[in-house]
Amino acid sequence: MFEKDIQIHGKHATYVKDLAKPKDDNSTKKNQEDDSDSDNQTTFKPFNRMIDVYMTGAIFGLLYKKTAKEDKESKDKIRIFADTFSKERDKCIFLYRLVMLLDETTDLSSEQRIDRAFRADSLPDNEEEMKKNLELFHDYVRGGIEIMHEQFIPTIHNTPRDYLSNTFD
Repeated sequence: MFEKDIQIHGKHATYVKDLAKPKDDNSTKKNQEDDSDSDNQTTFKPFNRMIDVYMTGAIFGLLYKKTAKEDKESKDKIRIFADTFSKERDKCIFLYRLVMLLDETTDLSSEQRIDRAFRADSLPDNEEEMKKNLELFHDYVRGGIEIMHEQFIPTIHNTPRDYLSNTFD
């Protein structure tokens, strides 16, 4: 679990790009220098890395009880590499277990949720159930990404002050 690259497709990939700084900060700095005449034209992203958007998306999706299926209409895609996940693996597993425990979209008992969160990934013959559980986790991540995009991007006028004001609200 969280040992391979993960691709995010469609509008969710676009949303992640809107929320996270590009890997090459030189392009962002150049754009900010070019637009230094007006504070409203600078580019500001709430997250430094795509993995941060991914992990926070799981939390937002869970808090707002929002899931979203993968968007297959748009051709946009991003990839979060396995080496990034290796650095954040413990946090991702914690978030996965949290989602599996607190998910209310199924009518599982508390004991079944505990089994799903802590035992399903340790049994070698549970591959199908693990795929289903990871898909549910990714549904929450995508739902959270949609919520963050709705809350941060349309109301930000590309200034840090607007972002902070919106975050406080």
